Amino acid sequence: CNVRVAFTPDEEISLGMNFFPIEKFPCDWAYTIDGGEVGELVYENFNAAGALVTLYGCNIHAGVAKNKMVNALRLACEFQQGFPTDETPETTEGREGFYHLERFSGDIEKVELHYLIRDFEQAGFERRKAFIKEWVADFNRKKGLKQPIEVVITDSYKNMYEYVKKVPQSVQFAEKAMRECGITPLHKPIRGGTDGARLSEQGIACPNIFTGGYNFHSKHELVSLEGMDAAVQVIVKIAQLVAKDKASADFGSTAI
Repeated sequence: CNVRVAFTPDEEISLGMNFFPIEKFPCDWAYTIDGGEVGELVYENFNAAGALVTLYGCNIHAGVAKNKMVNALRLACEFQQGFPTDETPETTEGREGFYHLERFSGDIEKVELHYLIRDFEQAGFERRKAFIKEWVADFNRKKGLKQPIEVVITDSYKNMYEYVKKVPQSVQFAEKAMRECGITPLHKPIRGGTDGARLSEQGIACPNIFTGGYNFHSKHELVSLEGMDAAVQVIVKIAQLVAKDKASADFGSTAI
């Protein structure tokens, strides 16, 4: 069998697949090497979107500001209070979705709030996007602002499961490879996303395999040499298994 390898830039900002030449990457399925602890095998991830909320104020000297100043910073703080406090990254786990105020920048005249929207279920994902739009509309009605606040919502990636389940051998070969390498596969939905989610959406099912890394996006992020070595062994074993028995009825006949 043919084995193809690709490197993508900008994965951490969800742009790694924007210009990926998929026509030059003809595969039955693929894998990203972007997971965590040894044994991790992921074929479910968040549906993801970003929301940019822009609030406008009116500045004037603080000494003569009564009934004239509109402080966009204060408006932004009040707007943020309208989100559920138990649906944030720090209060959720497992398959629970969230709203995440990721960045907050601006001054009295203009503030931008950058939110992440995450949910495993499509219905919940759409509900969250609708909530933000409705809250913006309600806030504008409540405040009667001369320049209403604005929101732009942009989808980032989708839950790969809807695509990977149609190519179950992509998971089954990885499971068998791990076991033959003495590794127990760990199935759990990833509370994030990968370039594989975008690739799956474009037609190439792409589960995610561990790297041996931990504490991602923190100052304590690390990856172990032993974990990386184990990941290499699994990838090599997958290639060997596919080359040996790709057409076997043992693979692809069972749903995931």
